[in-house]
Amino acid sequence: MTKKIALMAYCLLLSYSSPVLYSQGGKYKYPETTSLVGLVNDAATQVSLKGDAAFKELMTDGSRWRTGDTYIFVCDFKGNVYVHENPSFVGKNMIDLKDKNGKPIIQWFIRKASGAGQSGWMHYVWTRPGKAAPSWKTTYVKLAKIASGMAYVVGSGLYDMKMEKEFAVEAVNDAMALIGATGRAAFPILRNTASEFVYKDTYVFVLDTSYNMLVHPASPELEGKNLRDMKDAAGKFLFREFMQVVQEHGSGWVDYLWPKPGATKAVPKTTFVSKAVFNGETFVVGTGIYIE
Repeated sequence: MTKKIALMAYCLLLSYSSPVLYSQGGKYKYPETTSLVGLVNDAATQVSLKGDAAFKELMTDGSRWRTGDTYIFVCDFKGNVYVHENPSFVGKNMIDLKDKNGKPIIQWFIRKASGAGQSGWMHYVWTRPGKAAPSWKTTYVKLAKIASGMAYVVGSGLYDMKMEKEFAVEAVNDAMALIGATGRAAFPILRNTASEFVYKDTYVFVLDTSYNMLVHPASPELEGKNLRDMKDAAGKFLFREFMQVVQEHGSGWVDYLWPKPGATKAVPKTTFVSKAVFNGETFVVGTGIYIE
């Protein structure tokens, strides 16, 4: 795999629109997730109705739009920032802004808001207002269009957020779309810690239909191995179950035991799996969350 092919794949990643797949129920488990989505949706409505007249209200300290370390931000599709907790960002173009791991977060926000779903989730490292050390942050963004046709990205996030099943579904959708567009050229991106697919203890893995592991960022020693007969700590043939779910249902969830990255003790985990196809080659793509 050449660097040139990987770079081309990465550029395509920034421009694709993912298909729409939903986990069971399509609802969030945690109330703080639902509250955050409601906040962003309401802010996007304000921007759609009032245009730039809404920006001053969204910048007001102590309002519902800016409470504690939660705040609304607004940028356009060129990366120009109009609303943010950090006043040094306002009025500037931040299209090349990255977190400390090199994740191009503004570019991701724009892609999510301009995609088929016009909204989405991103995970990256950011510093809380008034703090020095960065933390993991999960942000929800939504498209807002005004009467003139001008489009904005409206978003907000929470630090050290609890993982939702919908996050895994969205990651699998995005990985499927990338593989569907670029095939195996997508694999270096899926392994890259600066990509959207690797964060906290979450990652995307890829199998072929013969049970050979092709991508596993957390345990690269598994890549190239056939895992048909691998069992979890309770004796479950988890990779056979992944394949069965994809073959019988197209996509779905599998519960099993698996160690967190860097650990040896297996703990409960649930993984969403689906399939991606490129030039007649089928792959099983999965992302899981640990059940705390």
